[in-house]
Amino acid sequence: MKKRLLFLLIPVLFVACQKEDDENQNTRQEQEYEILSYTDNGSIFLTYSYPTIDQNGNYIRLSSALMASTPAKEDSSAVIKSVIIGCHITITSDAECPTMLNTSASINDVIIMNTLPKSAKIPELKQSIVIMPDYQGYGISVQDIHPYLSQELSGRQVADAVHYGLLIYDNLENAIPFADDWKTICLGFSQGGAVALATQRYIERNSLDEELHFAGTFCGDGPYDLLETLKYYMHDDGNSYGVQTAHTKGTISMPVALPLIVKGMLDSHPQMKNHDASDYFSKQFLDTGIMDWFQEKQKSTMDIAKAWIDMTENGLTAKDGTVYSPEQMKSLFPVHSFTQTITVKDFNVTADLSKMLNPDLFDYLNDPSNFEKEYRNFNGDKIQDLMAALESNSTVKGWEPAHKIVMLHSKYDTVVPFSNLLSFTGSHPDADIRTVYYGTKDHQKTGANFFLALLTTTFSNELTWLFAEK
Repeated sequence: MKKRLLFLLIPVLFVACQKEDDENQNTRQEQEYEILSYTDNGSIFLTYSYPTIDQNGNYIRLSSALMASTPAKEDSSAVIKSVIIGCHITITSDAECPTMLNTSASINDVIIMNTLPKSAKIPELKQSIVIMPDYQGYGISVQDIHPYLSQELSGRQVADAVHYGLLIYDNLENAIPFADDWKTICLGFSQGGAVALATQRYIERNSLDEELHFAGTFCGDGPYDLLETLKYYMHDDGNSYGVQTAHTKGTISMPVALPLIVKGMLDSHPQMKNHDASDYFSKQFLDTGIMDWFQEKQKSTMDIAKAWIDMTENGLTAKDGTVYSPEQMKSLFPVHSFTQTITVKDFNVTADLSKMLNPDLFDYLNDPSNFEKEYRNFNGDKIQDLMAALESNSTVKGWEPAHKIVMLHSKYDTVVPFSNLLSFTGSHPDADIRTVYYGTKDHQKTGANFFLALLTTTFSNELTWLFAEK
């Protein structure tokens, strides 16, 4: 196995060798992993740190979780059939990241991914090693920025996590051998779906696919095209893709997503360093505390939605003393509701983009023709630079997938609209893609169903196709 994994070290050392100063000469001596925790209760769960690069090309250590099947000792025929690169959903609280599994009960996708090697009905998912990295800004790098949807960087960092995760597994006393026909796939939903495709792109561009026995990607409802997503928010009136939804043009049904996206562009693009969140969002929206919450990483997306609902009931006094009445907050968040089942609380908030965005950005996005332009270059203008950053972080253009992709998407998704799937498949008519128009629910419920279905045979046809030889 050590021979099989040497290939992945090459990109790590190549980037490290670009550094000529003494400090980075020293960091090359630190290019090794560290196991942070380890348990074996029917299946392995461990956390580890590993070296990679940040948005500036500098050395950084990130953390990742690894889950693996551990069959009965008397089963001498047991083998690993797959490596699953698990890419987690959007989070805003550090407590939700994969390495926090044993300390948090609210990490739905990580809980399911940890269960696959124990309980999945499909052999390739059960007899597996699951490697699920914390993205930069979570886990041991919680003090760093989280470059949300910075796809080139995320793909690279996730691939590095796979390299070190497999090195660790190879050295475990209870590691079991790999089947001759083992495969690797990327898997994720929402942000995880986009990161999964970005990781496939990185694997293919760096010729890592053969050594990884790479089969392809299984992804759901991912923001593959950020401009198409913005266009939907601004111009869909609930009747796109042959279905009817509650969406109305000029609104966003998961308001936390847009400042996360913009912050990701500001943090990860050198050309965006002269711009600020206040260039894009209204003072009233920023006064809710959203950027502080992102920085603190204490509130989950549901906590943030609850805080906004509280503001519509009680009003808001901003840090600078500005007072907003409940009526003013309701104009910003005109739709807000709370539902509860036995085990789940849902806080649902929709924002009015004319109140959430700066007027100049809203007016620009409100012109449909501005979505027909190409945004290839940064020129110092705050709106043009944002559009160029969004365009550059699309996983749709700039490559031709060489391996299979299973792409699921709900036509009823008002957070990550179906246009993302259409944009990707339309840009790659010759790619080996199997599409599944999945369910009749909105984003969050579609995601819950997506992960729960991995434990059953719901996707057996698609996964059989994905794991099969081309």
